[in-house]
Amino acid sequence: MAFDMAPKAKHISYQDTVINYMKKDGGHVIVLTDDQAFSTQLRLTLAKDLGLTAPGLFTALTDPRQLLRELRELLPNHPSPILFLERIMGGQDLSFLVGQIKQAYSGLKIVILTSDVQRDRLMLLHEVGADNFIAKPVSINTLIEKMAFTIKPQSKLGQAIDFAKGLLTRKQFQQALSASQKILEIKPGSAAAYLVMGDAYRGLKEYEQARVAYEAAAAAADLYLAPLQRLAEMYGELEDKENQLRYLQKLDNISPLNVNRKVSLGEVHLALGHVDQAEDFFDKALTQMNREAVEGLSALSSRIADVYAERDPQKAEKFLRNSLEVKGKYLSKSDIVVFNQLGISLRRQGRWQDSIIEYKRAIKIAPDDANLYYNMGMAFAEGQDFIQAKANLLKALDLDADLFKASAPIAFNYGAVFLQSRDKQRAAQFFQTTLDLDPNHKAARQGLERSMV
Repeated sequence: MAFDMAPKAKHISYQDTVINYMKKDGGHVIVLTDDQAFSTQLRLTLAKDLGLTAPGLFTALTDPRQLLRELRELLPNHPSPILFLERIMGGQDLSFLVGQIKQAYSGLKIVILTSDVQRDRLMLLHEVGADNFIAKPVSINTLIEKMAFTIKPQSKLGQAIDFAKGLLTRKQFQQALSASQKILEIKPGSAAAYLVMGDAYRGLKEYEQARVAYEAAAAAADLYLAPLQRLAEMYGELEDKENQLRYLQKLDNISPLNVNRKVSLGEVHLALGHVDQAEDFFDKALTQMNREAVEGLSALSSRIADVYAERDPQKAEKFLRNSLEVKGKYLSKSDIVVFNQLGISLRRQGRWQDSIIEYKRAIKIAPDDANLYYNMGMAFAEGQDFIQAKANLLKALDLDADLFKASAPIAFNYGAVFLQSRDKQRAAQFFQTTLDLDPNHKAARQGLERSMV
């Protein structure tokens, strides 16, 4: 019976993979992000945790316009660099770069940095060429592990798959078929093995066998896009519009954000004489493009508002409102952070009633967000309405029982509101939590003494 390596041994193996890549394989790490904290973490991970301190191993960029020039200069000496790419920078969605640079530089490995994990968006990025994803914040161990898996497979199965893919690249299709059988011996039912098999049969122009293999690959992994993409491409080459349409539709159901595919669906429908369906997909493609443009404008407005947040709350309010207004009918739970920022900006202006209006708007979108109720409770407290303040803080605890433990200021605010509401027993508990988190919190100590009277 085979056992997995112990966690420590695995971590050492991941470290060795990255070190060997950088020192022996001419590796290079590029990061394109405006998140200085992540860029610093990545640089220190390479230098301190992996001992990779030699010059010329790491490039940090903050401007997307620098990327192509940097790649052109690097690739002669570093044929397969790793690029850590921030998905959204300055309000601009950089997803479009993935497909472009992957086509131009096939050896490039791309790791997408994101603060959210929206399934449809990640499916699209994977489809256009992203090799891996990191949801921030990320631990050092996870960062090293992600790099190792991006550089090369960390298992016998992964290495066998890479070998088979190399045979396909060299158009050694019969040998690739034999290699796919060896993959199936390691892992019966492997979707990757069937995909290699399909590619080999397609290379040999044995299209029916290719179809069977691709179908087996798709059946083996529900969200595996590659075999469906291959089938759509194959039937497109064969001018079989009906089957091409069938697989394009399956792909669209799994990954609905691909604008180019919607255009392809429109083209195929039009070729088949389905005029209304064609127009519908063309309209959907335009709608998706508009939505992405709106999200970019919204993110940009929110970023500008952050700049003004403390120095000029009125200007911050202006840009936060713009961020929400441009989204219009596209408002979703991902916009709750903007509502919270707007509420705080209004409270800084002494407009606690207006902030409550915004929090209530947000609660209609995310009724289970504890932070919204907490912030609304604090707005009522600023208006000296401690009954409503306490009610909202209690609702926040219903949704997140440990919310008051998140920080000393939050625990103290709970204590202050409950003390003003004459609930001294609960107030004392919150003040004690504050002191547990920050023993030097003088106001909490005073609050605790008042709660005991």
